[in-house]
Order: sequence, then C-alpha cells, then structure tokens
Amino acid sequence: MSRRKKVGLALGSGSSRGWSHIGVIQALQEHDIPVDFVAGTSIGAYVGAIFASGHIEEFHQTVLNMDWKRVVSLLDLSMSLTGVLEGRKVMDLAEHVMTVRTFQDLKIPLGVVAADLKTGEEIIFSEGSVKEAVRASISIPGIFRPVEINKRLCVDGGLLNPVPVDVVKKMGAEVIIAVDLNN
Repeated sequence: MSRRKKVGLALGSGSSRGWSHIGVIQALQEHDIPVDFVAGTSIGAYVGAIFASGHIEEFHQTVLNMDWKRVVSLLDLSMSLTGVLEGRKVMDLAEHVMTVRTFQDLKIPLGVVAADLKTGEEIIFSEGSVKEAVRASISIPGIFRPVEINKRLCVDGGLLNPVPVDVVKKMGAEVIIAVDLNN
C-alpha cells in the first residue's frame, strides 16, 4: 500500500476576492481531500489562519451574514501617515471563531507571508502570535497601517510573494494546490 502524499494549500493575495478561498476549502473538504500544510499571503493568510484553526465553516456563516453596514463598521480610520486604516476591526471580525493565539495551537501547520517595509525582504511567520502575523500580512501599504514585529515594519506579503507555493513546499508539501486570485 502506498503512502499518501502530503498536501499543501497555498492561498494567494487578492483583496475582497479572497473570500473565494472559503469556497475552495469547502470543495476540498467535500471531496475528502486532506490538507496537511497551509501558507497564505494577505487575505490568503487571513482565511488560511481561520481554516488552520478549524473554524472555516463558522467564519463562512459570518461572511454570508454580513451586510454593508457591517462592512463599513470594519473601517477603523487611522491618524497615521502610513495607512488610512488601523486594521484592528478587520482582525476582530475573525476573533469569535479563531480562538487560537499561537501557531503551535493550530490544527494544521501554517506559514504567513509578510514583507519588511524597510529592507524589502520576505518574512515567513510560523511561530508566535497568529493574529499579529496575519495583521502584518494584510497590511496593504497606504491602506492599512504597517505592523511592527520584532523591530521590523511589516506590510502585505503580496508585494513579494502573492501565491506562496514555495513556502508550503518548504513546509513539506508534496502535492500543492495553489489559489491565485489575481490572474
């Protein structure tokens, strides 16, 4: 009997199109396709973290029940010159379903891609605070205020690695399902 190959899911950046990641995950689950590793960039990191925590269905219901007033309420204006939105309220949207705090608490290993605003280097988060890493990964320059983590100013990983196939491969994936929302 042959060993099952390890499956990795790479969820790409793509702004509001990223909610379609939920449908991809549901299709994988409906067809009993296991996912052993997840890597995400920007909205892909956001949805990937919720999936890796085991709460994608609850979050799907939250998204389905949102109306325009709820969407507008997520816009927490910033007084910073580096971004018009703080980004805390966007993160709070997932708070009630994503009860894990650290990467070690996740049910599926996760890699979150961000970029160092000062050096231009890619940063891969796989330990520490999931919420902080995801908040960094969704920080579209000029829109969301950057996040400082370990003395590095972090912004949206989509600037460097919009679909983190290489990240999930390094995690151990032998078969990779990549979701590119930009092409």
